Amino acid sequence: MSAGQAFMQSEQQRAQQQAQANAANSQAQAAANNAIAMQQQADMELQKGEVEKRRIDMERDKVSRSYQAQAAANRSLLASGNVDLTSGSAADSLLGNAMLFGEDMAANRYNFALADWQANENARQARWQGDVYNAQSQGYAQQASWLSKSAGGIGNSLLSAGIAGVSSFAGGALMGGLGGLGSSAGSSLMKTTEITPYLTQYGRGNGSLVR
Repeated sequence: MSAGQAFMQSEQQRAQQQAQANAANSQAQAAANNAIAMQQQADMELQKGEVEKRRIDMERDKVSRSYQAQAAANRSLLASGNVDLTSGSAADSLLGNAMLFGEDMAANRYNFALADWQANENARQARWQGDVYNAQSQGYAQQASWLSKSAGGIGNSLLSAGIAGVSSFAGGALMGGLGGLGSSAGSSLMKTTEITPYLTQYGRGNGSLVR
């Protein structure tokens, strides 16, 4: 392989590897952003749960005040008519109201527990999804790092091979003598040996062909 071919091949492969590394870096950043978004979603779910539980508690207090006011009014009405509140229809009426209140309170407490569970479950799922995105981000970052290092290795290895080919050609020409090669061969030798410093400089990672 000639030095020029080695340079072109290494440059193409290096560019392809670097493009893949850049894509992996972009995917890593996107996954990291998604992980942050899911953590924010988890926090928001907990906040929504707290708001809902406060609403249900306010509803409980409202039901309790309503029952107490209604029970007091019923007792006052029955007492004003000299009705025995401990037996008969009057007691049944008061007991029925108390049972309805108990059912309302039970439903309220169930709704409270359900809201609490739902908020924590939503937050747990959001955090789990965030962990998945974090793992993906780390995987993409490692892939990008490997591709970037590999891209540099491709350039150095292929350029070294091209330079070795030039050196081998030059050594063989010198061993055989320039006179036997003719003027065109001597000219070719000079051209190939002249580009060696350029390739050596590039192989050191400069990235540009400069003297």
